[in-house]
Amino acid sequence: MSKDKKHHHKHGSLRVSWDGTVIAGVDRVSPLVRSVEVITVREGSSPAGAGHMVPGHIGSEPVTLERPAGGDTAFEQWAGSAESIAVKKDVTVEILDREGGVVLAYRIHRCWPTEYRVALLEPGSRAPALEQLRLENDGWERVTI
Repeated sequence: MSKDKKHHHKHGSLRVSWDGTVIAGVDRVSPLVRSVEVITVREGSSPAGAGHMVPGHIGSEPVTLERPAGGDTAFEQWAGSAESIAVKKDVTVEILDREGGVVLAYRIHRCWPTEYRVALLEPGSRAPALEQLRLENDGWERVTI
């Protein structure tokens, strides 16, 4: 990646979408984490305690989307009813440069909401009210641009 691209990326923004719709105002996405379960295997004839480790299930951690509260109701609608929670959706996260060009893109597969949170203002606080949507998922991949 060129030095110029890194500079543009540093001052860019995020674009999050699902169902073909850009979700307004998302300004933070938690890290995308993929991990491999470690399994200790012991051969039947091995002495007690002797064994070796092998890779097991590959999984990904939940992803949290965050934005200022008060815009559209997309977070609340998806998390708001049993019917909508049962609907798994692919979510696309794009990192944009200052000109709005896509620098990086990731697709998070088969997401469903497990927590919706609204952080209300405290008296005297200047911080904006925030809403967060936590999504379980079946993995993610980088999308070729």
